[in-house]
Amino acid sequence: MDIKDQWIEAVNNRTSRRTYIEKSLGQSHINELNKLIDKINEESSLNFQFLDDCSKLFKGFSASYGMIKGLNSCIAIVGDKNIENFKIKAGYYGEILVLEATNMELGTCWIGGTYDRKECERYIDINQNEELICVIAIGNVLEDKSMREKLISKMNKGKKSFSQVLLDKDCDSVPSWVKEGINFVLKSPSALNKQPFAYSFKNNEIRAFNISKKHGYEEIDLGISMLHFELGARKENYNGKWNYINGEKIFK
Repeated sequence: MDIKDQWIEAVNNRTSRRTYIEKSLGQSHINELNKLIDKINEESSLNFQFLDDCSKLFKGFSASYGMIKGLNSCIAIVGDKNIENFKIKAGYYGEILVLEATNMELGTCWIGGTYDRKECERYIDINQNEELICVIAIGNVLEDKSMREKLISKMNKGKKSFSQVLLDKDCDSVPSWVKEGINFVLKSPSALNKQPFAYSFKNNEIRAFNISKKHGYEEIDLGISMLHFELGARKENYNGKWNYINGEKIFK
């Protein structure tokens, strides 16, 4: 998929939003999102689906992490379990939608366990080999965060440093495209802000990998970070691509 320069800019503007204005998205926004979803599904063989009414998915979850309020729309992230690295790809392509929505000045939030999964499955087309991986909240938001959102943001600070993400390298001087790629990785969202991934740089190739598996969303987090790395490298005019080779995730 062709990378948009607007997604590079959106990385700095994206922030998780949990309080939404209770009104439907405009039809032009819905059309653009569905057009992008169709492109993603065609390229990835995933099965993302836009849902105009997600309000019932969060009934009874008001006390859970995130406390989603006023949400109307969301995107169901669905993938065939037989696709290699399907959760990593779900994170990568899902974050494309997040950044596109950010560019539209819409609010978004990745949501893993704090929604009614069975209720969601009533509204989507899901085949026998497919899994509802998570959903992405998407909707209209006020420019400033609510007090509740600011409190949650403060509680979830604590992302990693550059040296905690780029763990291994075979040269003293790291190219600018690698530096900017890692800087973009540091801005990627992850479950509980744990950022359970790391990168290495050897033989002019970047490798991405998980370093922990505790909450079940690590592969999604890795996929999100891989898109961010690609965007950071692109910002420095390095147009590499991710390759899946013998179980490794290699960017070159």
